[in-house]
Amino acid sequence: MPCEKLELLGGGAHGIVFLSQYYNPPTFSVPMKLTVKSSKVEFSGSLWREAQILRKLQRCPYIIQCLGEDTSIEHGNTVYNLLLEYALGGTLKRLMNSREGFIPGDEASLYAYQLLKGILEVHRHGFVHCDLKPNNILIFPCRCGCGFNKLKIGDFRLSKVAGEGGHQGALLYTSPESLFCGMHEAPKDIWAIGCMVAEMMAGESPWRFCNGDDDKLVQDMASKQPQIPTGISDHAKDFLMKCFERNPNVRWTADKLLNHPFVANTHNPLLCQRWEDHQALGNRPFGTSSIGLFSTPISPCTCTCGKE
Repeated sequence: MPCEKLELLGGGAHGIVFLSQYYNPPTFSVPMKLTVKSSKVEFSGSLWREAQILRKLQRCPYIIQCLGEDTSIEHGNTVYNLLLEYALGGTLKRLMNSREGFIPGDEASLYAYQLLKGILEVHRHGFVHCDLKPNNILIFPCRCGCGFNKLKIGDFRLSKVAGEGGHQGALLYTSPESLFCGMHEAPKDIWAIGCMVAEMMAGESPWRFCNGDDDKLVQDMASKQPQIPTGISDHAKDFLMKCFERNPNVRWTADKLLNHPFVANTHNPLLCQRWEDHQALGNRPFGTSSIGLFSTPISPCTCTCGKE
């Protein structure tokens, strides 16, 4: 068996996440870490849909890479396994906690740029992520020696095709039109990115004055704006205002925001073409073909993808 599940990383109603070790054939001598999301086949619909979305986004360096799918027999059950890159640096939430929530403006700009590049690719392919939040942004320490990190968008379990019904996602990062009007489209993802960028620079949620009270948060979201951090640059404030435009038809798109002075290459000393070119190298650490984890690769008709 070329792969072994080593450690339980988390789980929920739709599956369990493991840290696994893959022994690359034919020598099996150099083990590599990967993340495996597992679910009983009969309940694997959301994981299977996530795999199909990730396959369409696999060329984007700012989105977690799908390395393959497989099935295994565990405790008498047929289990569907989704193979993903392992994020050595954990999540953006963990990074913010390690900094006591405060990330300097230039670094936050670098991370905002990467989030926008990733979500631009999601939107160009006709998808909406619907659940952008720090726990779903994965961290890969840069290999270029700059001391910063590469961010990749992960967890597409709640993602949808634009125009279809969607899911509200985490309340702290959801947009007013999503919460009150049931509109789950591309502008919703932009609002969530604004929330994350504000949280990076302030060390607290832009809704921190609600003190964790969901009822008060819903009331405030009906009439108030997220709190923009003080002590940040004018460019950063304007960027957040563009993300927090209440009218989703006026809210800036990812494409427009990438040209905003807060994240445009020429205005951020950490961003340059050389940095991005270097990060593009080795984007798929296991090569371009899918790997087999356990026994039999799964086919779309096997996993009852329309069922939960």
